[in-house]
Amino acid sequence: MSTPIPLQNDKHAKLKVSPSADFTRFKERHLIPIITQDFFSLACEFPLVFVKNNETDEFVPVAVMGLREGHNLYCQTDQWQGLVIPASFNNAPFGIARVDPEGEQYAVMVEEDSPLLSEEKGEPLFKEDGERTEYFDKRVEAMVNVAQQTLNTQAICKLLAEKELFMTQQLQLRHRPDAPSYNIDGIYTVNEEALNGLSDEDYLDLRTRGLLGMIYAHLTSLQQFRRISKLQFDTDKAAGEY
Repeated sequence: MSTPIPLQNDKHAKLKVSPSADFTRFKERHLIPIITQDFFSLACEFPLVFVKNNETDEFVPVAVMGLREGHNLYCQTDQWQGLVIPASFNNAPFGIARVDPEGEQYAVMVEEDSPLLSEEKGEPLFKEDGERTEYFDKRVEAMVNVAQQTLNTQAICKLLAEKELFMTQQLQLRHRPDAPSYNIDGIYTVNEEALNGLSDEDYLDLRTRGLLGMIYAHLTSLQQFRRISKLQFDTDKAAGEY
């Protein structure tokens, strides 16, 4: 995979992109960072938890897509195995970079060697006059939305941490008595007892910001550890792991 470079309407005038549900580029990442808008769709299929960046001490929400480090159960083939996907999965082969760290201007980046790109087939990125096509305009709009939601998500996690709502978890999952156990540590969840113990002012603040729905989607999603545990068990058994 090449380093993304800025997309240019003259240099890349003839480029076309083929939409794809091939997400094998994530096959070695069992924890996938997500944004606020993902919580409500992904909670029906994945456990959604938080991890801490040891360098910045910031909390990041992630979708758990495997119980073994370095192995994403859903991305091992070019056919997506789930029913829903994180919003950021649809970005490839493009990306967004801020022109000014403090501003709201973004530059579109492209991976020139991506197999999704060609000059022969797919959706064109530019018209003959060099302007973006309607299709590409929508792609860029979606990417900018993800970038903005990422910043919003960072602010929300900071707020939850300031209200001391995160608690660390150590999980031991076993699909059935004769199955191996999967030990998971280094994850955080919202402490429901601490949430209910907030002052009326702090609780109202969360409600006013529209965060209660996201928090309860997160808490509900923890039931999906049963699903991921079974999937991991079936995958390991088929691979002769035990």
